[in-house]
Order: sequence, then C-alpha cells, then structure tokens
Amino acid sequence: MKAWLSSLVLLASLSAQALTIGAYNIRNFDYDERYKIRTNKPELAKLLRGLNVDVLSVEEIGNTVEWDRFVAGSLPGYDTEISRCGGRGGQHLGFLYNKSTVELLAFNEDLSIVEPGTPGSCDGSSRPLAIGLFRVKATGQRFYGMTAHLKAGSNADAASKRAKQLEVLGRIIDELKSKTGVQDFYFAGDLNTTEYLRRGNDYTILNRMAQSKGMMVLTGNLPCSAYWWGGSDDGIESPTLLDHIVVTPGLSRTRQAAQTHGHCALVRCREVPVKELGVIYESVSDHCPVTAVLQ
Repeated sequence: MKAWLSSLVLLASLSAQALTIGAYNIRNFDYDERYKIRTNKPELAKLLRGLNVDVLSVEEIGNTVEWDRFVAGSLPGYDTEISRCGGRGGQHLGFLYNKSTVELLAFNEDLSIVEPGTPGSCDGSSRPLAIGLFRVKATGQRFYGMTAHLKAGSNADAASKRAKQLEVLGRIIDELKSKTGVQDFYFAGDLNTTEYLRRGNDYTILNRMAQSKGMMVLTGNLPCSAYWWGGSDDGIESPTLLDHIVVTPGLSRTRQAAQTHGHCALVRCREVPVKELGVIYESVSDHCPVTAVLQ
C-alpha cells in the first residue's frame, strides 16, 4: 500500500512539473552598430537571472564568441547553443537553457525559412530557424523548441514574407512530428508582428497558423513586448507586440498567461518619455523578455 501511494505521489509530482520558457531579442549583442551602444552586460545578466527560465529563445546575438563567454561567466547553471548563420546582418539566434532542468539532445538550423521557396543561404536577408530537441530531466519528456526571427517591417512586402515564413515553419513542425514521433513543440522569438495589437494581418496570420497546428499563442493578450519611437520625433516611446510564445497542448494543458519583463513591466506598456524606460531600454534592448510557465 505504501509503495502504491508513493507511486501516486511521484506521478502527481511529475505531471505537475512546471517548465518556464521564453523569448528575448537582445538587440545586436554585444555592440549595436546603429546606435553605437555596447550591451550593458551586468544589467543583462541581472535581468536574465531574474527570469528563472528553463529554456529561453534568444535573438540578435551578433558576437557569438562573447555571448558564450558571457553565459559561462555570468549565468552559472546555464548553457547556450547559437546558430552558425545569422543572415547578412549577422544576427544569430538560438537558446539559453538551464542545465539542471533540461538537456539539449540535438541542435540544428534550417535555412529554408530565410527566403521561402528557396533552399536559403547563410548570408540571406533573413535569419535561419534554430531548432533544439530538449528533454525535461524530471520527467523524461522530449520536446522541440524553435527560435524564429521573422522579417522586420510594417510594409506589405514584409508582412507577406512573414506569412510565407510561418508556412515554412508549420511544414517543418509537421515533418519533424512525422519523422521523429515527438509531438510536443514550441516556437518563440521576434516574429515582428507589427500589426498584432491592431488585430491586423499579423494577428490573423499568426493565430490562423497556430490553430491549424493545434497550438496556442500564449502571448496573444500581452499589452506589449517592445518599444519604438512611435513614428513621431516627440520623445514619447510607444509600445508594440512583436515577440511571441506558441506551444502545443502537450507542453501546456492550460492556456497560461504569458508575462513581459524589463522596461515593459516597469512602465506597464504605457506610452512614456524615453527617460522613464530606464537603463535596460537604453543599453540592453528595445525588446523585453516574454515568458510563460507551462503546466
């Protein structure tokens, strides 16, 4: 009887195992040529440690050697895997993960998302898709994580390319499910959904794609995930929602609300003067980390 009860307790504990995933565009780590700003690494380390993530999709890693050094020196217990390719802008992407809770079993990058309809190239106009196969150490559950950084811009051509990139991403998910038998997936990152808050094309296309794959957009109700100058040079910065986390039900049985962090949380996604956004906005990134707890 005791053994039976112990087994039930263990099973309940394993089934309740929470997994925290997220995404963060770290604006051209570790030096932004556009604004001549070097990444404030102490502030970045403090922010990342506070997220307590198990797997974080990261984008815009310009200096991959320095990123590896930063993770090793400033984030004890974490490891990282970053793409070889980063598009012509050298914006590499991949994962930061907690070695005590998850194991990275395999990693590769898919270039077919760079220029949909072509094989793609390492120095194309967009970034590859970073794909990681993970195992949750406490439960043995395997899942694929995908980090995406889709085409930027609010014009029609950019929006059309993002739609095609999401089609490619969906096909990759289908192929991996068929070939590997793994059914649990998430994709996350800077999807550049410039019209999401206005319920425009980006909103429709992302949600339609997620629904077609039986996935949930956990970030859909966030008020923002980044700030920009708002199109008018008045010193007031405007919120926008560009970064997302999309998961299969096998990773999250309930639609847990995602959270935004950094300066987005600081000013609660209000329009504010640039000085109110603080040091993270000034010297780390215009984007904010977004996270979700999966249970």
